[in-house]
Amino acid sequence: MRNGSAIRIHVENDPASAEALKLTPERLNDALAARPDLRVNTVFSFNDAPARFADLARDAEIVFAGRKVNALGLPNLKWLQSISAGVESMLPYLPPAAILTNASGVHGDKAAEFILASVLMLNFQIPRFVSDQQRQLWRPEFGGCLSGKVATLLGAGAIGSAAARLLRERGMRIQAITRSGGPREHVDVSKTVDEKDSLLPQTDFLIASAPLTPETKGMIDRRRLDLLPPRAGVVIVGRAGVFDCGALVDKLKDGTLSGAVLDVFPIEPLPQDHPIWTAPNLIMTPHCSVDDHSVYLDRCLDIFLDNLARYVSGRPLRNVVDRAAGY
Repeated sequence: MRNGSAIRIHVENDPASAEALKLTPERLNDALAARPDLRVNTVFSFNDAPARFADLARDAEIVFAGRKVNALGLPNLKWLQSISAGVESMLPYLPPAAILTNASGVHGDKAAEFILASVLMLNFQIPRFVSDQQRQLWRPEFGGCLSGKVATLLGAGAIGSAAARLLRERGMRIQAITRSGGPREHVDVSKTVDEKDSLLPQTDFLIASAPLTPETKGMIDRRRLDLLPPRAGVVIVGRAGVFDCGALVDKLKDGTLSGAVLDVFPIEPLPQDHPIWTAPNLIMTPHCSVDDHSVYLDRCLDIFLDNLARYVSGRPLRNVVDRAAGY
């Protein structure tokens, strides 16, 4: 149990983010009022000017980060809570002894519905119909329902697991490619990253929600894209760097993939001259598929306050990021 001096906590907001994603003193006080178990001795500071971060957070023991921060200059930092699920870019700027926790789990419900919508669009050839409309082509396609088709999940964390449930409810067969393999709920076949090539040829829909790590960077390269059958479609909601996006565009152009739905891109915002813009049979959304601003910060606060209770009582924290794995 924590006792003694006050816990110094710094809240770092992103000035470029929507107001709904900024943690204000008023919003924090409202959340703390509903948690009598957190009547502990804390001192908070708040900032939304990046240039002032190093000074205002210098003596912080805990940082609640609404943006990527360089925490290497914080000598007292013991724990950094990020409101992002993907934190690979923050790891190089974290002191060796500090714990990093992320917001994994806050995206699950919306992301799963977006993935279901994307798979339905691909199944019914909507990306191709959109491309045909632009070219004034009339090419009917009389395909069937999702039942019996195969979805391969690249990553089966909070997002992948939630998507697996919705897709399996529609009679799909679910395959998962994960770091550790092993049985997973709502998944028919689960294999490790090293075994992924054996699953790709049976895939109707490849769905990527994996984080970007040294192990996953460039994992789905041209050779592995060639393992997918021509009927296959691709959905990417995790990190674009997991794919060779140039090879993906080539396969959309030559018709050796049936379509794709992309929410993440190699460069964001995507430059106007980037070839992805003009790729056929492609639906694009501007990196907004998994976030729900009406509940996002509240869910991040739930994780943070639960972890704060754990921190002051000396219990293990939730959502601790494995530095070696990158997530």
